[in-house]
Amino acid sequence: MLQLAVGRVQLTLLDDGSFPFPARYFFANVPPDVWQREVPTDATGKIDVGHNYALLRCAGDLILLDTGYGDDTHGGRTGHLLEELHRSGYRREQVTAVVNTHAHGDHTSRNTLAANRRHVATFPNARYYLGRADWERFSGPDGKIHHFDQNLRSLADAGRLTLVDGALQLAPDVTLLPTPGHTPGHMSVVIESLGAMAIYLGDVCHHPLHFSHPGWVSCFDTDPDLTPRTRDWLFRMALEHDALLVCPHAAAPGLGRLRRLAGGFAWVPVTAE
Repeated sequence: MLQLAVGRVQLTLLDDGSFPFPARYFFANVPPDVWQREVPTDATGKIDVGHNYALLRCAGDLILLDTGYGDDTHGGRTGHLLEELHRSGYRREQVTAVVNTHAHGDHTSRNTLAANRRHVATFPNARYYLGRADWERFSGPDGKIHHFDQNLRSLADAGRLTLVDGALQLAPDVTLLPTPGHTPGHMSVVIESLGAMAIYLGDVCHHPLHFSHPGWVSCFDTDPDLTPRTRDWLFRMALEHDALLVCPHAAAPGLGRLRRLAGGFAWVPVTAE
């Protein structure tokens, strides 16, 4: 857990855990002999993938950005979000808003808890937010993803889910920004306060090499042609404002900045500010 200030906003990074995952999935359009020069793997071709999420305290609001793996703990390696929330000094009842950057289960699975054979909101006083295009893509029988009904449909049925079109100012210093490519309704979260900026990327990138090779895409991207274009303008905005970046799947705490590299960008990890 790491806490820092972005202007008036307190940013807390929550470590949901990590586990080994096949590296090739993150470089789906790249020949293995190319990405393997830059990505050390274990003997099975896997790399350790982080799951870092964020909490924003601002203007009386407590905003949670993604909810992690929930009960899918991968043998105890993940699913630590509520413990991290408690360690940061907050209770789940204090959360006023939950932003799901997209509908995938590693970002939504602690949205709800099982209670009396149904699923109820983990954060009982929070409004939940999801990009409308993700709802439209994944809610039907042809596009449904793992645990969609328990993580998202149950909230919609309870009147707790707001579907977002376009940019949305969620709080005075917090804006939800459409960043499609990984999913059609993918959103990133921009914190801009007192001249400082931080951007919670969601899954715009999965690995630090995606910053230096923005054309390398994941097999999970629904529009792999759009992903590099989204990265390009978002990276340029981050550089212009010297923004802190939260990359959820980088090594904990998932915090860094971008720097210019010949022909592109470089990710520089930050462990404290």
